Amino acid sequence: MKKVLLSTAMFVLMAMSVIAQGEQFVPTTVSNKNVILEEYTGINCGYCPDGHKIANQLATNNPGRVFPINIHVGSYAANTYTTTFGTALMNQTGLDGFPSGTVNRHVFSGSVTALGRGEWSSACNTIMAQTSPVNIAARGTLDWSTRVLSLTVQLYYTANEATSTNKLNVAIVQNNVLGSQSGSSLNPTQVVGSQYNHMHMFRGYITGQWGEEITTTTQGSFVEKTYTYTIPESLGSPNAITAKLQDLHFIAFVAQGNQEILTGCQAEIENINMPAIAGAIDQLSQVAINDCTNDAAVKATVSNCGSDAITSITFEYTIAGGAAQTWTWTGSIASLASQDIQLPNLPIATNTNQAITVKITEINNQAYTGTEKSVTIKKNIAAGTSTMTLKIKTDSYASETSYKLYGPNSNVVSSSSSFTNSSVNEFALTLSTEGCYRLEVKDSYGDGISNGYIRLFDANNNQVFNATGSSFTSVLNAMIAYGAVNIDDMENADNMVVFPNPATNVININSDNAIQQVELYNLQGQRVAAEIGDIHTLSVDGLANGMYILKVTTENGVKSYKVSKR
Repeated sequence: MKKVLLSTAMFVLMAMSVIAQGEQFVPTTVSNKNVILEEYTGINCGYCPDGHKIANQLATNNPGRVFPINIHVGSYAANTYTTTFGTALMNQTGLDGFPSGTVNRHVFSGSVTALGRGEWSSACNTIMAQTSPVNIAARGTLDWSTRVLSLTVQLYYTANEATSTNKLNVAIVQNNVLGSQSGSSLNPTQVVGSQYNHMHMFRGYITGQWGEEITTTTQGSFVEKTYTYTIPESLGSPNAITAKLQDLHFIAFVAQGNQEILTGCQAEIENINMPAIAGAIDQLSQVAINDCTNDAAVKATVSNCGSDAITSITFEYTIAGGAAQTWTWTGSIASLASQDIQLPNLPIATNTNQAITVKITEINNQAYTGTEKSVTIKKNIAAGTSTMTLKIKTDSYASETSYKLYGPNSNVVSSSSSFTNSSVNEFALTLSTEGCYRLEVKDSYGDGISNGYIRLFDANNNQVFNATGSSFTSVLNAMIAYGAVNIDDMENADNMVVFPNPATNVININSDNAIQQVELYNLQGQRVAAEIGDIHTLSVDGLANGMYILKVTTENGVKSYKVSKR
């Protein structure tokens, strides 16, 4: 017995001597298991975003201990973001619904590894309380000039493992993949405009479907594996997406064969040969401006792909093919970080889809050629009356539909979540005070209202707003301007005054600077009156009563005002 102990001790010393010859970074002391949480998901799975939220929260609450891998697979994935690896992984779980997940591919009860999202937290706690027979660590470099990943994975066995052969796996996951997702309202922090920001998305294995065999699994065994992998421009065959180096992570784990995972880690990656200054617009999205002006805004999600911090960015943006405008942002975006930047408000034609194109022309006061991004935005504004009728035609999932009408003080003045399937549901609305109201229609599943519509009628039964149920996914907003709405608080370098408001026959405009043009638009975005030159009155005689947008152009630019005609 003493002889065996001595032999084991000598073997451990020999292993540690081998480690000492190179750079040893894997721990050699006994540690508890880390968790690999594989979530099976898809873009048409309405409850999967709730699973994403739970998995992300588990990782946030247990840094360095829980590593989510979101695997898009099966009919709910609609052959989007899927990989050649996913089906085989799913088939061994025994799952019977989505979202499902495995926690270290362990069987907690029964005979299958698949767990419902409500079971993930307790399963993670169970695994993390167990002692692992093996420790794992991974380090490497990512060369941005060649896209070559050089990765070293080290294992150290602190106890004899129950099986003589283990398998080492290295998975590639990507964050910040923007795309569609049903049920996105269940994870609202990941909603970017009309799209969903997918995190922890599985893109494949460096080590093959089931990993590389490890045949030395006794106490004191030290294993080191090195991998050289050139990251392609796109990842995830057959449904590849652009592989953005700043968003890639590499998860290493060791398993007993193809099932039970013993522990895992995320590789520490040093980025080398990065450009000093580089940035990209990952996404453009509309910002909600909940008023009855024709003001709209977009925000750009900008990532810093360089080694230096970004302290200023000059954007060039164009509205619906008009003249290009520039604007400079200042702040700080650290290397490999991203930030949402809201551009200045833009006057647009209401109730009309308009394309906004944005590109970066300077970073840190240096000229920069960036790829253009475009987004189509729309601001819905309807003319209101004291009583109105709302008609919503539902699909066969009416329980997902609800509406709220917010008053000028953001108070809810009317609401309902009681709808009949595949029917026209009618509601009487009362606008008791003049001002700007907001109608909000929601679909909780996040796929809009198939073959349905949302329509508003005024007191004379005139239709003043119409939207198809497929024109939105989770939320549709429409502003309702009723009566006299106060003139905007504008930055007014011209000391401009517009009066009277409401107007009966004529609108007067006083300005310190020469007026170049005056235009009047209705809330449908149609120009109903215009004058060119230094004029100070605009006739509204003969126009229908209601809300209008007055645009006044001077050498200082265009100013927009809400005015009403009575």
